[in-house]
Amino acid sequence: MKKIITMLCICVLSLSLFGCSKPENNVELKKNVTCQLLDVLTITNESDNSTYYYYLASIENKGKKPYNTKNLSYRVMDDNKKEISVIDTYQSTPSYMINKGQNTYIYGYIGFPNNDQKNLGLSFNNKKQFLPFKAFNIRKASDKNVKDSKDLKYTFFEDDTLEIGIDATKAKYVYENNETVLKNIKIIYKNKTNSRIIVPYLTPSATLEGIDLDNQGEFSNMDEIKKHDFTTNGMAPKTQSFKASVTGYVLYFLDKKQTIDTKIEFHFGNAAPDFTDKKTNPFIVHMNSKAFGKSNTFKIGLE
Repeated sequence: MKKIITMLCICVLSLSLFGCSKPENNVELKKNVTCQLLDVLTITNESDNSTYYYYLASIENKGKKPYNTKNLSYRVMDDNKKEISVIDTYQSTPSYMINKGQNTYIYGYIGFPNNDQKNLGLSFNNKKQFLPFKAFNIRKASDKNVKDSKDLKYTFFEDDTLEIGIDATKAKYVYENNETVLKNIKIIYKNKTNSRIIVPYLTPSATLEGIDLDNQGEFSNMDEIKKHDFTTNGMAPKTQSFKASVTGYVLYFLDKKQTIDTKIEFHFGNAAPDFTDKKTNPFIVHMNSKAFGKSNTFKIGLE
């Protein structure tokens, strides 16, 4: 009798362990082509009552035939078949052939006004395969880790895994190709871990309180603009607000212990600062993050 009881206990324990085990962290998209999660990050924004899920996954071809990522169809969904109310979404999928032994990465995020979703993941090929995020140890971040600063050099975000810093101490502006360009502003991303991690990258923006150069003549550099008289009938030139187009590059992930400086430039077409008052700070720069619900602002003055 004692032996039977012992065997029953072992069976119950085995079932319990099976029930608590994590799902597989990969799916087979087709024969010998698999997708595996590399990192999943949730950002909780308590101020706006929203949650963002960021994901990074690898698609690897172990077969003999090339795999064309044009055939890859996926989206984030709740496997409980619950309707998802989305406030923001983005996904990046490289489009090319993956040969035998090669791989590529997919990156994306999705934001919700709350966190009612129970089993989010990547659904492939019209729901034939599902890769749940809970198959991975999900990292967590919060808007509480964002620091507000008006300084030219500061830490925007920091936790145990990632640091995002801003450095505009060496910013300069030039006039070239019929536009004012604000240069040498860096966003610094630092991975503190020994794993590859997702980067919830920032989206900078800027405005210039300056002068419209339309019908003001031709200028080849900023020195010519400084010397030009923009007064009209003895009145100071009219200043306007100009929005910048932003150039740089988007950073999706960092390798282990990696730090990358991304340089950002702001381009103001056919506009220039007003040099009649050099005490002004005409460049207004914003470091924005929808996921964190934050936008830090600092100003850059004239030389």
